[in-house]
Amino acid sequence: MVKLDFIVLMVGIMIDELKALAVFSETVKQKSFRGAAKQLNLSPSVVSYHITQLEKRIGTPLLYRSTRKISLTHHGSILYGYTTDMLDAAREGLGKISSASPEPFGRLSIRLPSVLTRSPVNRKIAEFSSRHPGIEFHFSYSDVRQDLISNGIDLAIRVGHLEDSALKSKRIGTIERKLVCSPDYLLKYGTPQHPGDLSDWEWIRLEMLPGTRRLRKGGKTFEVKYRSHVFVDNVEAMTQFCIYGLGVATPPDYLVTESIKENNLVELIPEWKVDALDLFAVWPANASSNSNIRLLLNHLTST
Repeated sequence: MVKLDFIVLMVGIMIDELKALAVFSETVKQKSFRGAAKQLNLSPSVVSYHITQLEKRIGTPLLYRSTRKISLTHHGSILYGYTTDMLDAAREGLGKISSASPEPFGRLSIRLPSVLTRSPVNRKIAEFSSRHPGIEFHFSYSDVRQDLISNGIDLAIRVGHLEDSALKSKRIGTIERKLVCSPDYLLKYGTPQHPGDLSDWEWIRLEMLPGTRRLRKGGKTFEVKYRSHVFVDNVEAMTQFCIYGLGVATPPDYLVTESIKENNLVELIPEWKVDALDLFAVWPANASSNSNIRLLLNHLTST
């Protein structure tokens, strides 16, 4: 009987410690006691209690606190790495034994560039969301690349060249682009016959891209080095300024198809094609094979 009581006591202590570790991990992820409390459906005082008790048991501070923010101590940073691995392993194990569940659930935080706001990718994500109402989605559209790990982002869609990183990545498609200008601008400069004719035209330049465009015709390529006095950080704005007659631009085809039909824009030298941009999904390397991230990826790459 004494042995059984001892086992029950030890199990109780382990459960308390595991709970405290989970609370600690969520607090670091949310960067605040209040944020962790909201995610865990606890009060901030309970969150504070669990972390304080954990620090007492370990005998060292894990978080430095101020009225506005928290930061990890050296020991806290070490422990956070282990708690993240522990929780990921637990989630993967639970996912494997609950794979027969009829409906996925949970939360997905997704970051996309603003150029995709009206893209086919958005349509596919909407289809996925409609099929899986148990998943809570949080979308952010920004052309500023954020660190997935430190910002708690589950999946990001990125355009163009990827930098080397510890993240997993998968090509999910391309963005086809068209070389266009307004009818009034074309009337002012005349119809170009070759990409080289465009080097003296004004171009509306995306700040994150170089001042060149490469065009292809069959096996031939030509790189236009152009001038600009209008710089933007948003593709939608670039397209609108192009419609308003400020110069040449190369927006995604899905943004300008209707404008071309309505004669608000004119496609220039259509036999020369602008290089398409590759579209990648990136996500943390430790996402399990049957996670919501993978489910979404499979849907995005399905035909």
